Amino acid sequence: MNWRRIAQLSLVHVGVSITVVPVTSTLNRVMIADLGMSALLVALLVALPYFLSPLQVALGAWADRNPIGNRYRTPWIVVGGLMAATGSYFTAHSAYWMDANFWPGLLGALLAFSVWGMGVNVASVSYLSLVTDLADENGRSRAVSVMWTAMILSTIFVSLGISRLVDPYTVQALYTAFGAVWLVSVVFVLVGAYGLEPPASQRTTPVRHSADSPAQAMRLLALNPVARRFFVYLVLVLISIHAQDVLLEPFGAEALQMPVAATSRLTSIWGVGVFLTLLGSLPLVRRIGKKRSANIGAFVAAVAFGLISLSGWMGQSGLFMAAVFLLGLGGGLMTVSNLSFMLDMTLPQAAGLYVGAWGVANFAGQAIGNVISGLLRDFFLWLTGAPLVGYIAVFSMEIVGLLLAVWLFRSIEVADFRRQAEVRLQEILALARE
Repeated sequence: MNWRRIAQLSLVHVGVSITVVPVTSTLNRVMIADLGMSALLVALLVALPYFLSPLQVALGAWADRNPIGNRYRTPWIVVGGLMAATGSYFTAHSAYWMDANFWPGLLGALLAFSVWGMGVNVASVSYLSLVTDLADENGRSRAVSVMWTAMILSTIFVSLGISRLVDPYTVQALYTAFGAVWLVSVVFVLVGAYGLEPPASQRTTPVRHSADSPAQAMRLLALNPVARRFFVYLVLVLISIHAQDVLLEPFGAEALQMPVAATSRLTSIWGVGVFLTLLGSLPLVRRIGKKRSANIGAFVAAVAFGLISLSGWMGQSGLFMAAVFLLGLGGGLMTVSNLSFMLDMTLPQAAGLYVGAWGVANFAGQAIGNVISGLLRDFFLWLTGAPLVGYIAVFSMEIVGLLLAVWLFRSIEVADFRRQAEVRLQEILALARE
């Protein structure tokens, strides 16, 4: 794969990914802290892309067999990208519609968030499948690395841009910020998709989508106890890291009285921590090993959640922002280490099948984390009447989850996984051929 195509794929990936930023860095805070909506309701809406992820399997399989306009992937990249951008834009309008007239507004919010979620899934399975179609194994690794780096950098800059556009905060400023993200997203998707895919008539190899099937993953895990433990470990890690995704900005508002512009910058602070770790952690991983690096990352993230909780009790916004940066460092180190370890937890004959199972763990962990965090925050708010208690309950759960993950990781060894996989090799290969 040449660099022009990698650049175009990166544009598409960034165009789709940035539609998430205003929803999870600004709108979540506005809905929970400023409009007084249920954190569980907001968490369920924000988690819709994860709940809708099984659509990727059906769409990917259909697109494999049915080119549109002599292209397998590009039409769906464009349709999905436009859906993600437009749905994301209207989520802000639907929030204020709910505030003015709840039930009609809720229907509008379900529509807007669903269009956004479906668009993210439609576009992502299409451009990731195109990476698989166009590149060999080395080329795929290079393309995905560039795309991931571009996404982290774009998240930082979009978060900073939004914080400037909503300072001072007004409803119109919020709509303007969402409109700016819509415009950038649409331009990036259209420019990135133009001329990206060769005509279907020129394909010399069969196409194969990259969607992860939950049903297939469960059947695969039934064949290997070590794989099951690793699946549980990944889900536990992702719940523990991502449960705060919906609540960090509302916490800044309700516990520390930070304005919308300040809480909107939190994503950029976290992103800088992740980016620095992605750049500098590989030597550490090579030196001390993937498991130890992942455990260090978990301990760093746990300390960060403790400091975040402490900042709320002390009313120290400076400590809070430093802890968010530390959370980015710990989360980044865990990401690099766990991704590296995940690639070891495969068989050469069925690598895609196992990576697919770990992908299902990713979707499940993030969805469950969002919902549990909203439920806990609302429950403790109802129980005590103190918002701070609800947030600290969530952060405490994340600390416990990370420590449990470290304990569970001790029992997972690559050699045991491969030995058990070899015993059931024929069944695994049969599953991989489906």
